[in-house]
Amino acid sequence: MLIDGIQATQLSATDRGLNYGDGLFETMRVFRGKVCLLERHLARLRESCRRIALPYPGDHVLAGDIARLQPAADAAGVLRLLLTRGDSGRGYAPPPGATARRIVALYPLPHLPDELTVGICATRLGRSPALGGLKHLGRLEQVLAAGEAAAAGWDEGLMLDERDRVVEGTRHNLFFLRDGQWYTPPLDACGVAGVMRGMVTEALAMLGLGGGEAALRYDELHEVEELLLCNAVVGVRRVSELAGRRLGGGRIVADLAAPLAAAGAAWLA
Repeated sequence: MLIDGIQATQLSATDRGLNYGDGLFETMRVFRGKVCLLERHLARLRESCRRIALPYPGDHVLAGDIARLQPAADAAGVLRLLLTRGDSGRGYAPPPGATARRIVALYPLPHLPDELTVGICATRLGRSPALGGLKHLGRLEQVLAAGEAAAAGWDEGLMLDERDRVVEGTRHNLFFLRDGQWYTPPLDACGVAGVMRGMVTEALAMLGLGGGEAALRYDELHEVEELLLCNAVVGVRRVSELAGRRLGGGRIVADLAAPLAAAGAAWLA
């Protein structure tokens, strides 16, 4: 782990990420010693920094931090890149002249099941258009929902918003098949617009299978023929069971592997 480019594992108690969730993060797959999709992750981070007025450290600075971790040539794992607004005194207002604090850490690769059993979480996502799509540090809703999923023995839990619309999993974006086309829920008011979500959208469009956005209400879940979950660590996984109902599964995961690998998800090749 590096903090501002220096090997360390402790933060100041006045860090705004700790006190207010004032920051952003990216989670990336490491495959054969290289960080996959780094350019896409940095592009999203730049845009997210613009939206919350957090000074962006620069691609070269972040790439340098990552390089200093020196993963082994055959290493597989997860790299987490986190930016906070640094230290400040009490109060919500960002301090003038604040710069981003950089935290980069390398973790082992978790177990990645090929198919997932999924339930519906009672914890709802609050709608906040100012933060919709951002991977910000305020993840308490996901913490509560992930606890529900673990207690129930599910691989993952789906999260709804206050209007009973399906948004995402606790740590995955989702795509659903309806009337022969694949769709993903809009994330304009809540949820995380993941890097892999964007890549799957592009791949589905290239294959002529849809990939556009469409709302999915809770009472429409019984109409879903297939369900995919995705993120930048696992790639794409099929849901085999949703709230006790077995779902069908075609060739879609296999069909997506080649275009996703060509776009930079090398571990799917």
